[in-house]
Amino acid sequence: MRVIAGIKRGTLLATLQGDAIRPTSDKVKGAIFSSLQNDLRKANVFVDLFGGTGAMGIEALSRGVKKAYYFDIAKPSIEIIKKNIQKTAFQSQSIVQQQSAKEGINYLYQNNEICDIIFMDPPYKKSLDTLFLVQQIIEKKILSKTGKIVIEHDKQTPFPKTIDSMIQYKEKNYGRICISYYCQKEEDSE
Repeated sequence: MRVIAGIKRGTLLATLQGDAIRPTSDKVKGAIFSSLQNDLRKANVFVDLFGGTGAMGIEALSRGVKKAYYFDIAKPSIEIIKKNIQKTAFQSQSIVQQQSAKEGINYLYQNNEICDIIFMDPPYKKSLDTLFLVQQIIEKKILSKTGKIVIEHDKQTPFPKTIDSMIQYKEKNYGRICISYYCQKEEDSE
């Protein structure tokens, strides 16, 4: 696993042994960031609600995002995220919290953080809990008006075309993996 592009391109990142986490493959990570390249140019805050190894937030920072948040409940994941942040020298731009995704959303809300890109790659068996998390993001108003929510999930678990005020504007399959992209619905201009 490595940083694909940007100022830290080619840096190898550490991962955990075994199947405790399922890091996003370089191919899928590359496709996600390619799809978000226009958003990344103006993004200030990237959030990974299921941090894993920290690879997604590190990729965002390498490509010019100013700040990244990483949330994970597992201590081994928190340790590997911190190790990868140190390896890429992104300590001053990274906030790592050992918290659940729901607690992470509350943390962002309590700290008045407005996020530009929120990435979620929950354990596939918990994919439907993700809909609740999206609703929490909407209710807490932590996503910028042009912000995006990107969800990695099993393609056998389809996600709705709309979630409250969010609309799925893109969906891509990579074998068993599906990436769903959401943005705010455009308000009627009457």
